[in-house]
Amino acid sequence: MALSGVVCKDRGELRIHESLDELSTDLADYIAELSEASVKERGVFSIALSGGSLIGLMGKLSEAPYNRTVDWAKWYIFWADERVVAKNHTDSNYKLAKDGLLSKVPIIPSHVHSINDAVSAEEAASEYEFVIRQLVKARMVSVSEC
Repeated sequence: MALSGVVCKDRGELRIHESLDELSTDLADYIAELSEASVKERGVFSIALSGGSLIGLMGKLSEAPYNRTVDWAKWYIFWADERVVAKNHTDSNYKLAKDGLLSKVPIIPSHVHSINDAVSAEEAASEYEFVIRQLVKARMVSVSEC
């Protein structure tokens, strides 16, 4: 049995899934719906990924029907939890996302904002903050209450 809890604004919900496949499908449906609504409202969809099993569960988005119906050109990818390790390192969430999802969908590479692995953690964090602030200022991405 798998649990997923989604709380966003006035919508609070707890769902119980009988399998990881069912959870993955439900997650893909939910993200696809959020993506579609965001693109209609703002013209873009921004998502911050954390590591671990979430990225593996999101792999369902690379399959039909999502791989054809999601507007990948409007997606902007960020990381909420990343280590400053080489992008090809087994501990890299970027590698996990690239191998499990991003390399399988037509997302624009410049819309994938990874951590600079060639500098210290402090420098990487400062650079990442600057990039995000610039994208928000340019209205390429928006800040969500969700």
